[in-house]
Amino acid sequence: MTPTETMNLLQSSDLWLMEPAAYMRLSAMPGVSAQLPGTSGPAAPPSPPYTRQGGLAVVPVHGALLRRASGLERMLFRAFGEPYAESAALAQLMAQLQADPDIHTVLLDIDSPGGSVNGTPELAAAVARLSREKHTYAYTAGLCCSAAYWVASQADAIYAAPSARVGSIGVLMPVTDTSEAYSQRGVKVEVFSAGKYKAAGVSGTSMTDEQRELLQHQVEATWQDFKSAVNRRRSIADEDMEGQTFSGTEARRRGLVDARADSVEFMVEKLLLRHG
Repeated sequence: MTPTETMNLLQSSDLWLMEPAAYMRLSAMPGVSAQLPGTSGPAAPPSPPYTRQGGLAVVPVHGALLRRASGLERMLFRAFGEPYAESAALAQLMAQLQADPDIHTVLLDIDSPGGSVNGTPELAAAVARLSREKHTYAYTAGLCCSAAYWVASQADAIYAAPSARVGSIGVLMPVTDTSEAYSQRGVKVEVFSAGKYKAAGVSGTSMTDEQRELLQHQVEATWQDFKSAVNRRRSIADEDMEGQTFSGTEARRRGLVDARADSVEFMVEKLLLRHG
């Protein structure tokens, strides 16, 4: 990072399970400093862990999914008013709800463009374990994309509002080649490393063909894991798992969701009547 660069909300050279437009919007936000007004002190928790009505627990999964947000990430999300959810904490919550004898039904209220690969398979597995013992549903009136869809796919059923956006079954790994920009500023980056893949993506350098092949392999392997997890619970055509999103209505036709529901309040009422 050069003296003129700052920390952005999302960083490249990582694997992301995120709807592309949301990734571009978040990654394009300018960096902030610790002196930015309103960012001093500890960040507020992302959201209440869940609400409860009788034996029904409603768990919000809102905003970008990160395994564990660092202090700096929390500061950046709060500075820009962006919601986020921590997949590690949500996975722990799934285990707690699974062990709670007073909870018989769990509803995941999802509005998320997706997030990091790190933590997503583990959260999805926690939802799958929960669904073997408790009635488990996912609902979205907004976004249920990429990492969020991976998680939702492990529930017993998925409901969506007609205008929701669902899917984005794919993987992103943006890598910025800044070597020309550095050169124009008279800066030359030399990297001393051991291992031909160790320095892939270092700022101010270009990647070798071998490094590109390795990163593409990582992307493809994660995508295959994603599709395999979805297909363990649902039957979706390969052509509908190419990274595109669908409206809630179209997603239902293509098997990504099971039924329509216009609001989370409707879902709560429906599930209380169904399961008591």
